[in-house]
Amino acid sequence: MDILSRSGRSYTPLPIDSTRGFPQSFPLSFEESTYQFSLYVNIAAPQLTDKTTTIELPVPKAFLVVRVERENPDKTRDTIFLRKVVPSLEYAVENIMLTFPQQRISASNLNGQGNFGSNVLGGIAKRWA
Repeated sequence: MDILSRSGRSYTPLPIDSTRGFPQSFPLSFEESTYQFSLYVNIAAPQLTDKTTTIELPVPKAFLVVRVERENPDKTRDTIFLRKVVPSLEYAVENIMLTFPQQRISASNLNGQGNFGSNVLGGIAKRWA
């Protein structure tokens, strides 16, 4: 199922489970390659005084960071992407495109699991169709 289309490109959803909390990581096989995704939220401590707070990222001093490693044939990994991401952009990375259009984070899901209203969506697509 595609989560969205941008620039004429359809994205396949990444298996981000917001109820698992952040940080989180997962492997993904896509177009004959295996990738390891890691996501975490970088946020200033004063923004976390209320555990019921839900934040639409990015905001000043708070953003989602995504790291993607590509697995090599010898099972070692190379980091191909490491940066803070914003919902309005698409990111070209080697042979893939990435997007993260929804970044709603509950303070309770930072280093904590549960259904607290966090919703992070991400997508992957072939760079060249």
